[in-house]
Amino acid sequence: MIRSVRIELRRSNAPVLAVLLIVIGGLSAASMYSFWQGQWLRFGYTQTTGMFVLMPLALAGGAVLGRRDRRTRAEDLMNSTGRPRWQRALPAMSALGIAVAAAHLVVLAAGAVLVAGTYLGVRGLAAPLIDVLVLIGAAWTGVAVGRRWSSPLVAPVLAAAVLVVQFGASEAAHGGDRLGNLALLIDWPPDSPWETMSTRLLLSRLALGAGLLLTGLLLAAGGSWRARVGAPASLAAGVAGLLLIGTPTAAGTWQLDPAAYRYICADGVPQVCVTAVHAHLLPGVTTDARRALRALAKLPGAPTRAVELRLDTIGSSDSDQWYRPKPQPGTVQFQLEIDPAMGRDPDVAESIVMGGGTRWSGCGHGADEIAPAVAAAWLLDTDVVRLWDPWVGYRFAERLEPEIRAGVQALRALPGPEQLRRVTALRDAAARCEPDLMPVLTGQAAS
Repeated sequence: MIRSVRIELRRSNAPVLAVLLIVIGGLSAASMYSFWQGQWLRFGYTQTTGMFVLMPLALAGGAVLGRRDRRTRAEDLMNSTGRPRWQRALPAMSALGIAVAAAHLVVLAAGAVLVAGTYLGVRGLAAPLIDVLVLIGAAWTGVAVGRRWSSPLVAPVLAAAVLVVQFGASEAAHGGDRLGNLALLIDWPPDSPWETMSTRLLLSRLALGAGLLLTGLLLAAGGSWRARVGAPASLAAGVAGLLLIGTPTAAGTWQLDPAAYRYICADGVPQVCVTAVHAHLLPGVTTDARRALRALAKLPGAPTRAVELRLDTIGSSDSDQWYRPKPQPGTVQFQLEIDPAMGRDPDVAESIVMGGGTRWSGCGHGADEIAPAVAAAWLLDTDVVRLWDPWVGYRFAERLEPEIRAGVQALRALPGPEQLRRVTALRDAAARCEPDLMPVLTGQAAS
């Protein structure tokens, strides 16, 4: 048996299919590198989304192998032997299954190497391993189809048909329509690095994988009428599981990974904590956060602890939700937004001291950006602050910098006690969620 599988690995299209899966899967993951860099759970999402193309490719590769057996009449030769049909079919199917599984696991291993030293949760393995079953099942189903029809058009037509069905389902689905589950794309990317694919989503894909595996096995290796009846029933059950088990909403797609969500804190005081997914950034974050806490200590009642902001619900890519969680007393929050080019957040200290430590105080996204920036520059003893944004680079463009610099200069022209009083008043007003802060800083606010 082992010798037969080795022969099939050499003489069949299994190695070529494995190379194609590695190349396409690798390119798909590489195209989103800036999204998942250093984040294991997001890499799993990226690889799983690539199944939109990989599954039809495995199906076509299986059809090519099945067509070989039909075209060369190898199937007729095997049928003339006294061995059971499943024993005759198993070597080629095993070789193909090994090839597609190895290809997917190679890309997974490469991703694990690239995120080595960061959070590597066990749950992040679930989706890629289930996808291996889907790929094997698709390849085996393709073998059965290729043995049934030997036309050279079978493989490309089969792959194209599955892609069209997926794309059509994705376009036709609206909101919570389960039809969208037919597309192996995940329309809602994870909003937080501690979000992992939900158990329902994993079970729906497991149902598809099991259905495809059984379909291919029964069609390619079964010879009785029971197999002929059971194969379409298995396929229907797998597709039904994909449609009905998964919930096509952000809340149904994602759930919190408790291990990734927990806080990891640096030694010493003042205390600085980040989530486990960002634990590899803790040394640099600690330095910047403690610099910010020392700056905030100029104000009365300043916080003595800094923690990474984390959402306790599944996000929906709504930026304002990040500004809503309120910190615990004596604690200032900060959000980590990683610059892929640097591999770290370049403005932790600046973000923390914005508005005297009120940027993440639970009031929502404030409209006034200049006054909080003036207060931050004053606290850090700089002329201007620039906040980095993952979408647009540095938030404060050159057109805002002159106003910030002028505000800092005007503030520093005042007597020392008055400077402190105004920055403290701005902080207190921002903590009360007052929208217009510049009059507070310039002394024009009504007393």
